[in-house]
Amino acid sequence: MSFISHPVLNIIVVGFHHKKGCQVEHCYPELVAGRPSELPPAWRHLPALALPDGSHNYLSDTIFFTLPGLTEPAHTVYGISCFRQIPVEQVVQKTEDMTRSSVQKSVCVICRSPLFGRLAVKMELVVRAWFLQGDFSQTKLLEDAYNHLNSCPVQIDQTLEGLSVQKLVDSWRHKALLLFKLLLLRRKVLVYGAQAGSLSAALLTLVSLLPQCLEYGLSRSANVVLTRPLSPISSALPEEKNQHNVDSGVIIQNELFVNGSGQADELSPKETGNLLEEKDRVSHQSLEESAIVDVVDRQDSSAGREKCYSVGEKYKTQKSVLESQQSPTMARDMSVDGLHTLTGQIDQTECGFPFPLFEDGYLCLPYLSLQYLDLLSDPAVEGFVVGASNVLFKQKRQLFDILVELNEMRIETCDMVLRRQLTLSTEDLRFADHVVRHGPTQGDTWIRDQFASYLIYLLRTSLLPEGSREIDSFNAQFMAAFKCTRAYQQWLKSTNNGDIESFMNLAPIHPFSGQLSVADMKLKFAHTMSTTEGGRKVTAAVASTGRAVATTSRAVGGAISQARGALSGWWSALTTPTAPTNASESSSTGDEKLASDAEDVVEQLDDDNRKEQAENPDPPDKSIEENKSNFSKISVI
Repeated sequence: MSFISHPVLNIIVVGFHHKKGCQVEHCYPELVAGRPSELPPAWRHLPALALPDGSHNYLSDTIFFTLPGLTEPAHTVYGISCFRQIPVEQVVQKTEDMTRSSVQKSVCVICRSPLFGRLAVKMELVVRAWFLQGDFSQTKLLEDAYNHLNSCPVQIDQTLEGLSVQKLVDSWRHKALLLFKLLLLRRKVLVYGAQAGSLSAALLTLVSLLPQCLEYGLSRSANVVLTRPLSPISSALPEEKNQHNVDSGVIIQNELFVNGSGQADELSPKETGNLLEEKDRVSHQSLEESAIVDVVDRQDSSAGREKCYSVGEKYKTQKSVLESQQSPTMARDMSVDGLHTLTGQIDQTECGFPFPLFEDGYLCLPYLSLQYLDLLSDPAVEGFVVGASNVLFKQKRQLFDILVELNEMRIETCDMVLRRQLTLSTEDLRFADHVVRHGPTQGDTWIRDQFASYLIYLLRTSLLPEGSREIDSFNAQFMAAFKCTRAYQQWLKSTNNGDIESFMNLAPIHPFSGQLSVADMKLKFAHTMSTTEGGRKVTAAVASTGRAVATTSRAVGGAISQARGALSGWWSALTTPTAPTNASESSSTGDEKLASDAEDVVEQLDDDNRKEQAENPDPPDKSIEENKSNFSKISVI
């Protein structure tokens, strides 16, 4: 078990001045000799991150962000900002600049490792005690906290503390897999939420689903050489060096990455943005969701199946896909520990993890202030996953490919190709349903193990020759786009085209492959009703009918109430996916009738989708910036 010694680099106090805005009031240890209230050029805009947009609407919050290192700009350092505000009457030692009714300050911890959740809990207690003093000129408490945090070595696996993927899956349900696959495509993703604290935590929680990414894969997630500077400071990048320890005592004049500062955008105090604690609201939401063009599900056939081979010169014969599917270890109704058992013998480091995603101009910024707007359009930025709480970001749709709305639990894009790439196959839905059903009882570690196993099987299947039918289980369009990314090419290079003995022993198929059943039809139907425009209309119609029947029943009596109960029971049976059944159960008369009804509904939805496509053909494959006129047609995943 590896440990992190001396994890904290600096503790910085940021206050809000009624004339000067956000400014540094104290820094320990000093970054600029003899000037404890100044920052080096590379961190000159840190105050805008410490006191984010709309922070005055909350009494307290904790924000996570990233910055480029000082002694080595190719290395990323990590910030935890604990914000708090109190009435000015509670301040014992007032100063002349306290002219407003409340005092807003933030204490930032800059550390060399992403110990977001672990340090946040400790710093929230320290900041609360510091505010209770009522005298902000006394900083000894903060200096003692700095020494205490550095006196205790921290284990690397403690970086995952405080980031609950269980809440993420509970909120997004099957769409959690869609977000996971979206990260792998290295597209320009904007995650929007009203509150900066819950927003940054949700983004980092999503990233933590990638095996070892949060612990080791963010070392270059905030670094890019800009083609045009965002400030007069030069953006030249020194020669890259192999350095694991960052010393905060050396100051450079090169500003590789600029963090903005300025006026905060006001948000309504009613917008809490605490989305990780919300439950699934699919049956009650009135969101205008449009359909992702679904790939027609197919039944697996045993005839004409090719044998599985690896990429490169070392072709190794594998057992047939039909034989693999019939194996009890590859059953579609996977046991709780079945999936991880199949991949537990694989060394993740040897397998090429962390996956080289956040490198070469692809950024991961848990929180972004408004002054970063120009950064997102810089040609040197190939892609990004960023969090923003300022509504002005949403109005710059030409800057991003896809928008993830945390408050409204939806995903928007006007890229028709990307929509098809993110379509979940039947096998994907089985995996997502497996995680959703067992996740609440198994916990965060189990959920992360499931996604790690999924990624291992995806990478193993990607090594098959082009055109192999096994690739379709992961969505062939997604797989083609994924294999074209720079991260995948780098992974091939680092693993010698995936030539790992334990890795190659895996069957190159989807772990949830298998024949279609009634449970699949119900699962597909439920997913369609929650993610398509047609499904939304049907759900709204059923809800409206239920309200009308309830109103009428008061006058007519119990007969209509019974009819309403029968209608609700029938609808719930269709829209609620059940646990998979075995072959004998699926052949019963009642299930055949249910399957026929579900197939008719799904077929009708597919006909509606094809009709809409005929009337509105897909736009040419152009960038979002070239299709500004199509913004009114933005589709929701």
